[in-house]
Amino acid sequence: MKTTAFFGALVLSISVFAQAPSVSSAKIAMDRGDLTEAKKYIDEATGIIETQPAAEQNPKLMPKFYAYRGQVYYKLFKDETLTQPSYLDEAAKSFSDCIAYEEASKKQRYSKEAVEMLPYVAADYVSMAEDLNFNKQDKIGAVKAYKSAYELRLAMGQTDTLTYSYMGYLYQDLKEYAMAEEIYKKLMELDFKGITWTGILTEDGQRYPFPDKKTLDFYVQTERASEPKRSESINHEFFIQLLWVYNEQKDQDSYDALMKVARAKFPSNDQLLKMELQSFLDKGDFDGALANLDEALVNDPKNALYLYNAGVINHQQKKNIEKARTFYVAAVEADPNYLDAVYMLGLMHIEASNVVVEKMNDLPRNATKEYNKLNLEKDAELAKALVYFEQAYGINPKDDATLQALREVYYKLGKYDDAKRIMAEMSAL
Repeated sequence: MKTTAFFGALVLSISVFAQAPSVSSAKIAMDRGDLTEAKKYIDEATGIIETQPAAEQNPKLMPKFYAYRGQVYYKLFKDETLTQPSYLDEAAKSFSDCIAYEEASKKQRYSKEAVEMLPYVAADYVSMAEDLNFNKQDKIGAVKAYKSAYELRLAMGQTDTLTYSYMGYLYQDLKEYAMAEEIYKKLMELDFKGITWTGILTEDGQRYPFPDKKTLDFYVQTERASEPKRSESINHEFFIQLLWVYNEQKDQDSYDALMKVARAKFPSNDQLLKMELQSFLDKGDFDGALANLDEALVNDPKNALYLYNAGVINHQQKKNIEKARTFYVAAVEADPNYLDAVYMLGLMHIEASNVVVEKMNDLPRNATKEYNKLNLEKDAELAKALVYFEQAYGINPKDDATLQALREVYYKLGKYDDAKRIMAEMSAL
């Protein structure tokens, strides 16, 4: 029994020291450019270490092993003929393990280089994510790579809010709304603006992004760059995207609460105005919608879309015909090719003609004089409608609603050849 126990201890000791030749051989092979051989040796060392309890591992060898393993796998990842996406994960883990090991032991020999390598690894994760997202349409893989970059930089003490925002967009595209909501809320809490700085390098005359304003200012002061430019804040985008998330989830209470905050924070944002308007319309809150439009028109009085929508609400919901007409006319003045506004002006005259027809139908049979008078009024309204419908036809001769309206008006006015022509055009569509 004692002999067996001694033999077991001897084998264990040999396995501990067997790591060293494999690690050293991996480094030698890597230095001479033989990455296949380097991988073989470092994997041998990995296999030995993974079978050992942590207490029996060689504390002097472990940081060296992690550092060399990180270097081998990073070089493998960067090699066009040998690369595999998983190699970047192995490199990131090994460099991180090296740093953690030496932090625990209070000795820094190999971790300094590992710390220097992590920013490159993080940048490669971002490049990988962009390739997966834009070239390979692999959103799941892209969000995983972005997450790796974000977490790696977070471990380095950096909050990479831009990469974090990309994760939010991808989670939203993947309909993982809980994750998207968490990210957007965090970005709003951080008040992330996403402002970037660019300048034209004197060396080649091309515009490039700079990491921050301080760096760009230095380049401009030393005449190595010119024409500094600051991008607009994208802070409002996270409110908008989170509103879409709530909209997709049919969470009206959260939508309304966030919209109130967003409109107060960004009172002049056009997209938020439109989203709030649509929300009022969806809920049938037409007074709220009109108040929204009045506010929007103060900032943009010639916005044809706002004018048209104010016309529709006054026309179809509030039955304020004259006010609606004023808005429709203003919309057409702002944009003469605004088909919907032109059509609605024609429709108003059709509706007026229908009112006259109802009066005609209520007349007694012997009221010929009054009937003829009303008939002239009806035709006058139809003639006015025809002017607008023909104008709409000139804007878009294939619009179905316009063609149907033209056919009806031509027929009622006795313009049968024109009515037949429009019917033929409708059949050809």
